[in-house]
Amino acid sequence: MLRLDAIDVALLPRVNPIFRDYLQGRSPLRDFYRWDPREPQEQLVESLTRRSYRRDELAAILTDQNRAWGADNALVEGIARLRDPQAIMVVTGQQVGLFGGPLYTLYKALTVVAVARQLESQWQIPCLPLFWMASEDTDFAEIDHVAMPDEQDRVTLLRYVPHEGFGTDLPANHTFTPEIGGVFDAFRQAAGASRLQEKVFALLQDCYRPGANPVVAFGRLLSSLLGKQGLILVDPSDGRLKALARSLFLHEIVTAPTSARLVQTAWEKLRALGYPPQVRLRGEGPNLFYLHEGRQSLKQIGDRQALVEIVEKTPERFSPNVILRPIMESFLFPTLAHVGGPHEIAYYAQLRGVFDHFDIPMPFLLPRASLTLVEGRIERLVKKHDLTFPRLHEDPERVLRQVLRRSLPRSFVAKQQRVVRTVLKSFEELKVLVSTLDPTLTPRVGRGEGLVKKQMEDMERLLLRSLKRRNQEIRTQVLRVLTHLLPHRELQERVYGFMPYLGRHGLPLLDVIAGAIDGPGWDHRLLYLGASRPAR
Repeated sequence: MLRLDAIDVALLPRVNPIFRDYLQGRSPLRDFYRWDPREPQEQLVESLTRRSYRRDELAAILTDQNRAWGADNALVEGIARLRDPQAIMVVTGQQVGLFGGPLYTLYKALTVVAVARQLESQWQIPCLPLFWMASEDTDFAEIDHVAMPDEQDRVTLLRYVPHEGFGTDLPANHTFTPEIGGVFDAFRQAAGASRLQEKVFALLQDCYRPGANPVVAFGRLLSSLLGKQGLILVDPSDGRLKALARSLFLHEIVTAPTSARLVQTAWEKLRALGYPPQVRLRGEGPNLFYLHEGRQSLKQIGDRQALVEIVEKTPERFSPNVILRPIMESFLFPTLAHVGGPHEIAYYAQLRGVFDHFDIPMPFLLPRASLTLVEGRIERLVKKHDLTFPRLHEDPERVLRQVLRRSLPRSFVAKQQRVVRTVLKSFEELKVLVSTLDPTLTPRVGRGEGLVKKQMEDMERLLLRSLKRRNQEIRTQVLRVLTHLLPHRELQERVYGFMPYLGRHGLPLLDVIAGAIDGPGWDHRLLYLGASRPAR
């Protein structure tokens, strides 16, 4: 049986204010999104099923791609349902991170599967879950590493560094060099040979071997793990998809800088409401990259006719930027809902006008699931020291002081508090007494009270410092909890990869996590894993 605790997202640290208010349905944001995510979307469903999509071609491309990543017949049959003119899709996406990327990548994938099942049951029409792999995102600093808690309860970073660097490569055309072997060595060492599930490690080695491509490796890994759940993957760098998007690219070039100015207008409106805008474009060129010796941003319009001719002949030489990517997603696929993280949902607030500009139905936005995995030994320490998750986000030394205060003998704490109350009460009496003779001296008594309070606080700090020296074990245990649940004071899901957890607990952990994700992530959940471990 699953053990879960739900926490209000608003209680988490550094929550994006647009995302927070979107989840709470705050009125200032309603005009920036076309649909209320908690209400039925009959109008959007009808709009999508009336529109024309290149369904046969899309199904053929998705079949080819997913077959290459190891899809079985059941998934291929699921893809074939896209040919139904009533079929709709729920889409999510992420960069192709090393070894599958951070935990939230897995949570996105499982959320889109859960939401697709819900919507299919609700509307009684085919609803397919699609994962869009950002195969042309050149930010290798985001995808060349994976972090994990090691055997000594430290945050360990495993980084892949090719011998000649990444140069002008895109993930879609890079191949892993022999240096990937060193990452596996570091993974095994950090995990500890006695705790590493060899079946999981073998799967990872099979996907991420020298000579493999990051996109193919990522695709094979997710297909192996989630293909049976019906998750469909798509690589948008495929020239056939670019050809299907040719008219979209042309429209963007011919009408530039319209979409850029619409994004800027939304930016200004959000700023006027006190929100920090998410996307600020530099320049007024088409929202496309030109793929030549890497990825070149088209910051200015330049020779419009020359760009039109290149797109007409070779659309595969272009790639959408952060603004046009969501538009391309809904242009190609009948997208009812997009599942995103806090920052994605926030930047969609600047895109409503762009969807309207292209006459494409804007999907409604759903939050991905948000989880923190609490392993058995960490749960025991949490209970032992009476730690609560929202309070763990405070400064580690402050958390430690709170724990140490609770470790003081109750009789000592009671007497200390009684002494403090007596001293402060005496000062109040002294203020009254002095004021009867000379009210102008009362502030001096107040200043004296402040000095005494400071001395008492200093004494408490010295006491806690002494306790820290005497209670190194408590300090170690509290820091261990923080390392596992809030590494670097960030949510676990944003720092640690999901494969290290599967490597420690085995593939059955996937079913446990999937069981905790029953739809959109309207709250943050603590998932308690218990002390048991699956057999090898």
